[in-house]
Amino acid sequence: MSTAADTAHSKPITYRLDLGEGWTRIRLDEHAEADVSAFLDRAFAAVPADAAEAGRGLIAGRLNTQIAAGRAKGGIDFYIPTPGAGPVPALTVMASEVKIPSAAVPEPADVVARVAASNPTARTGVIAGMPAVRIDRSAGLDPEAEAAGEDADDADDDGPQPPRPRHIEYVVPVAGDPDHRWLSIALTGQAGPGADEAKVDAAVSRFDQAVAELAWTEDEGEGSAS
Repeated sequence: MSTAADTAHSKPITYRLDLGEGWTRIRLDEHAEADVSAFLDRAFAAVPADAAEAGRGLIAGRLNTQIAAGRAKGGIDFYIPTPGAGPVPALTVMASEVKIPSAAVPEPADVVARVAASNPTARTGVIAGMPAVRIDRSAGLDPEAEAAGEDADDADDDGPQPPRPRHIEYVVPVAGDPDHRWLSIALTGQAGPGADEAKVDAAVSRFDQAVAELAWTEDEGEGSAS
């Protein structure tokens, strides 16, 4: 899929992010209303119209609230699990445009190094040909356990642990962008009680893989999330 963001004086940011089957993309531009309508049509396809009305209104209201919040934070696209096919219903992905406040244009590698130095769970690397950083802000994560490749929950053998929130964000500079913007791609959410943590872990791994394969594109003509 290709995605884009319009700003008042900048060329849209265009990129390809393939999250795989089971995700629906809600564009946060003038197409948002149509995307929400298509999502609701699919979600309530098997429900009689009269019975679906209240549910459609409730979900539409929640999505509109999330869309407004995303736009306020420079959001480009909002990805939600497709009803009946998504990986974990409670997880969402937001792609946002970011500008690094600075009097002078900083070198991307320097920005990545500073962010990594101030976040004990940060990892650095190269994504789409640019230096990037991954930050895990998931609640309950022990930085020392993370460094050893373990979650804090793994170190506690006293019994089953409740599902913990997940918040994983990648930040990468946009290649060749004259405005020196950055792209943030963040997965957030929390599985409910009794949820299969293995499915959550699998969804996070797939998210990591999708971001690792991020590519810059020229236009928005390659389709949308399935």
